[in-house]
Amino acid sequence: MLFTSLIFLYLFLPITLLSFLFIKTRLRNPLLLIASLIFYAWGGVSFCLVLICSILINYLTGLLVGRSEDNSIRKFWFITGIILNVSGLLVFKYLNFFISNLNILSSVFHVIPIHLNPIFLPLGISFFTFKGICYLVTVKRKETQPQLNILNLGLYLGFFPVIIAGPIDRYKNFEPQFKPLNFNPELFASGVKRFAMGLGKKVIIATPIGYVADHIFWSPMALLNSPLAWLGAISYMLQIYYDFSGYTDMAIGLGRIFGFEFAENFNFPYTARSIRDFWRRWHITLSTWLRDYLFLPLAYSTSRKLKKEKYLGVRVDNLIYGIAIMVTFFICGFWHGSSWTFITWGMIYGALLLLERTRFGKKLDKGPAILAHAYTLFFVLIAWVIFRSYNLHDALTFIKAMFGMGVAKTEWMRFSGYIGREYIFAMLMAIVGCTHLFDMLLKKIKLWMNGNNFPSNLVFHAYHVLTLVFIILVMTYSTMAILGNTLQSFIYFRF
Repeated sequence: MLFTSLIFLYLFLPITLLSFLFIKTRLRNPLLLIASLIFYAWGGVSFCLVLICSILINYLTGLLVGRSEDNSIRKFWFITGIILNVSGLLVFKYLNFFISNLNILSSVFHVIPIHLNPIFLPLGISFFTFKGICYLVTVKRKETQPQLNILNLGLYLGFFPVIIAGPIDRYKNFEPQFKPLNFNPELFASGVKRFAMGLGKKVIIATPIGYVADHIFWSPMALLNSPLAWLGAISYMLQIYYDFSGYTDMAIGLGRIFGFEFAENFNFPYTARSIRDFWRRWHITLSTWLRDYLFLPLAYSTSRKLKKEKYLGVRVDNLIYGIAIMVTFFICGFWHGSSWTFITWGMIYGALLLLERTRFGKKLDKGPAILAHAYTLFFVLIAWVIFRSYNLHDALTFIKAMFGMGVAKTEWMRFSGYIGREYIFAMLMAIVGCTHLFDMLLKKIKLWMNGNNFPSNLVFHAYHVLTLVFIILVMTYSTMAILGNTLQSFIYFRF
């Protein structure tokens, strides 16, 4: 069930919200869990069983970890829980990938290939698996007590606004919100505005831009020329940002409507001046998860003990740090999908981060901001081409086309065919929205609203009237787009 479907907007959400408002306060969390299971089962009842198994596994292993006094027993149950979480991900998301690559080797060595029926990927399994691991790590580190109420843990893992594409909230931040939920009008109003903003990002910006990006990436490589390649790459770069950040806004908005606060996931990533800065701003909950639960344990578990030692002239702690970065971004790429394009995408970022730990990184920080910004956007753009491509061969062909190598003759009529009024409007909104301009304007309006004079009162009322008009227009336009079958599913649903 998509957030942008009529069933969700005009049936599931209103029924859930009305039930939430009129039911007893102590029953609101169980209600939201039931609604979340219905929401998830809409994509397949068998997928819902996978989610329920994940809830049971994490609940039981969390209790065993939290109640064990002996450290070795705690460690045993913790590792068992991690293995069970990762096993589900390996089977549903990566088994076909492993088998297909083994079959390539079997053809080389003339071994009988393995035949395996296609395994369908449960929506959001990457996200609720990482949240399950986060819960177990939190209990293992004694940052929180194990959750005794399985319904609360189920809500953390499977709450419908965030189950399919995040954000990946930390359990220790989510756990205090399990208290009986009281209706908060201000939080509700803030949630409605945030939901409408995300819906607008998806419908008004991401969809028309994505239409162009998809048609260019789907077109035969033999027909690709340099202008089209750049148009497709830039379009996809903006599409994936507005599509994913739009989903995040909608998820955060839905959380606020029901009284929950979720972590922010984006902070103007395309204003970054280095790859380090980009990953502090892009998919923040994933990058911080990888940092805290993978990179830091890998980088500092042994490097401190070996700080003064050297291997082949390189300090061992620096060597371990570099390996940790590459392993982390290998996992980051592989987490996004079972394809060599995703793995390559992750490894490129790992290599760039290692580069920025050298003198180059210091020069980048001290050099002109415009050059640092151009460098960052260039490599982010190239990485997105690899991320979007069907395979590495197509990715290389596309990148070569961007730089005029081995491509078709430029046909400006074909190029201009993609540049319609809707696309131009969406691109202008997208480019301006990547900057802090709208954010600064909004802060200025709020400063005016805090005053007591006549203009500030006028601004106050105008702001709220325009907000209401914006919500109505977005809902109306979205409904028309849905009825016209022009909306696409969210990009990150496939992960």
